[in-house]
Amino acid sequence: MFALALKRTHTKGSGGDALKEQNKYALPSEGETQEGNAWPTVTIRFNATDFLERLRGKRMMLVGDSMNRNQFESILCLLREGVPNKSRMYEIHGYKITKGRGFYVFKFEDYNSSVEFVRSHFLVKEGIRLNAQGKSNPTLSIDRIDKAAGRWKRADILVFNTGHWWTHGKTARGKNYYKEGEFIYPQFDAMEAYRRSMKTWGRWIDENINPAKQLVFYRGYSSAHFRGGDWDSGGSCNGEKVPILSGAFLDTYPPKMKIVEEVIGKMRVPVLLLNVTRLTNFRKDGHPSVYGKNLTGGRKASTRRQDCSHWCLPGVPDAWNELIYSSLVLQQTPLLIQK
Repeated sequence: MFALALKRTHTKGSGGDALKEQNKYALPSEGETQEGNAWPTVTIRFNATDFLERLRGKRMMLVGDSMNRNQFESILCLLREGVPNKSRMYEIHGYKITKGRGFYVFKFEDYNSSVEFVRSHFLVKEGIRLNAQGKSNPTLSIDRIDKAAGRWKRADILVFNTGHWWTHGKTARGKNYYKEGEFIYPQFDAMEAYRRSMKTWGRWIDENINPAKQLVFYRGYSSAHFRGGDWDSGGSCNGEKVPILSGAFLDTYPPKMKIVEEVIGKMRVPVLLLNVTRLTNFRKDGHPSVYGKNLTGGRKASTRRQDCSHWCLPGVPDAWNELIYSSLVLQQTPLLIQK
């Protein structure tokens, strides 16, 4: 069950009544107040069957990195509870969910609907270049949308994310990696690259999404909780049993999220921002830690490399999907009532 503090919003620019109705409610921004008063609170209890009814005849697609795959796995588990005959829900290619595969389509036969995942680490185009020694090196075209974008167009409800991969070595260093047109920057600031990539994504949404027929969510940055290092340098989170209840970490807000807010605020097509950053700040106890792999034959979990960025299920991503459901219930858009 979720109790949401919501603000009524007003859509700027053109787009008609349906567009205005689609942007009727939003979560308050970080630190925002209502002239000293609390925002009105609405309590909504998650209902898997009702969620599936709202998806009847539609395609819901989650697009992004492995954090969105984490959320995708969560929503499949939640919606499965609303399916009386479990055999009527299945992956259409027979695939099992693994880290290696980047595209899944789960069909809900009784509702003629699907929930899909399309991997896109950055939402913009990844590529390769040959260096002077003839070896291939990765590049990232920050002015070109991901090559998988053709699939995105066909969805009725889209949930995007990116951010997890922007902290990795080559992305953070920005040396001979970022590309615009045919030019590869010898050195480029990762934060500015993120800003330009988000603008590229925003332009694609504005040019290719019809807000009268499609609904777009962007799920914000999800916090990691490594102690004594990072994911590849001995960072750990094993043994955590309670959330963070106080301290400066709860108030941290990544600059990337400010860029996301800035880009979304200037777009023509309304995007519902699921701003889960502070919600995830609390949950240092919610990661797989040393238990991220299946262990058989009495093997003990290794503490050398721990997963303190993804989330256990049931767990935190369930709350993100409850927020999506609550948004659908509150908005009652023409898209979700009748296609």
